[in-house]
Amino acid sequence: MSKILNILITGASSGIGLSLAREYLKQGHKVFALARSAEKLAALHAEYPEQVIKLVADVSQLDQVNRVKNQIVEQTAYIDLLILNAGTCEYIDANHFSSSVFSRVDSVNWRGNHHCLEIFLPLLMAAKDYSRTPHLVGVSSLAAILPLPRSESYGASKVAFEYLLKSLQVDLYSQGLRMTIVRPGFVDTPLTQANDFDMPFITSSEKAAEIIVKGITAHKHLVQFPAPLVYAMKLIALLPFALQKRVLQKVVRA
Repeated sequence: MSKILNILITGASSGIGLSLAREYLKQGHKVFALARSAEKLAALHAEYPEQVIKLVADVSQLDQVNRVKNQIVEQTAYIDLLILNAGTCEYIDANHFSSSVFSRVDSVNWRGNHHCLEIFLPLLMAAKDYSRTPHLVGVSSLAAILPLPRSESYGASKVAFEYLLKSLQVDLYSQGLRMTIVRPGFVDTPLTQANDFDMPFITSSEKAAEIIVKGITAHKHLVQFPAPLVYAMKLIALLPFALQKRVLQKVVRA
């Protein structure tokens, strides 16, 4: 490994975020691990005390995100790799539409990412001043491909997040910003363990982290998995929307 990277990962206390942190820590990098759970971050720090910097914050609260910036600048003047992974999911009942579900999901998946970009993007872009290439990674979802049942709030937040990331890259491309969008399928995490439906081709968080890190290292613009689910969803997405609806409704009834 030629360089030790400064890597900031949100949602780093469980699921994909924790597995990503461990993957990069095994490679010897320094990880700024941000999450709400001080206890879980402390456990990760105990494993890698010389490499982990604990950042306890709720990304839905701008003041908390701004506060932990001070902890970062005490350690470094720049971030090489910013992975916006924190997220949540709630499904809706379309017959009892509730805006409160959207508010809760958006507070993390949408506004939480705004907050992190406002506070951390300047630190990421500062990498250029040290002859390094800033790399921004956003964890989206395969739900961004198709209008899936009960996913109105979750899917909409991921589609909006992808648009934000792509627009940022257009604006900052000439300044050297590298971008990777990650679209996982079902990954075995505390969040998905609450699901009450079959999850085809479910992937372990450790395997997901391996795929994501490999894609980031290869500078891929888009990392999506698992392949069978990606191909199936892309095939359905090619159909006229009238046919998409019929196919997806059959899936719901199956």
